[in-house]
Amino acid sequence: MVATSPPRGTATRAPARAVLVVLELLLGGSAVYGAVGLLAGTLTMSDDWLVGTPFADWVVPGVALLLVVAAPMLGAAFLELRGHRAAPTASVLAGVSQVGWIAVQLLVMQRYFVLQPVVLLVAAAILLVAGVRHTRPASSAGWTSP
Repeated sequence: MVATSPPRGTATRAPARAVLVVLELLLGGSAVYGAVGLLAGTLTMSDDWLVGTPFADWVVPGVALLLVVAAPMLGAAFLELRGHRAAPTASVLAGVSQVGWIAVQLLVMQRYFVLQPVVLLVAAAILLVAGVRHTRPASSAGWTSP
């Protein structure tokens, strides 16, 4: 019997993948929780926050939260769990989407909320880890060309 070693870089990819999955599930799950709360009216968000925005109620922001944040984050986590070759790109796109969400939130609502910098830090961590994985040369990351 011949022993084979895993592809180069596989051992170093596992911690990065685990970090991405945890962070993406955290943000994706939080976005689902927030969106469902907005849509069901169980999340106590003041309607005063909607003054000066194009929204009459929290339905559109709730649906947007599902589409812009939850879906990309949970999709990226799923791809990371499957070890799909598109996972690093999906993670970068999910991180960019989260940063964009906060930027639009600040521009449209013009309200500051304590979780915004926390979410931005988590999104930055996703971008950093996914970006490093995405830009690592194939020979050192154990990736193969399609």
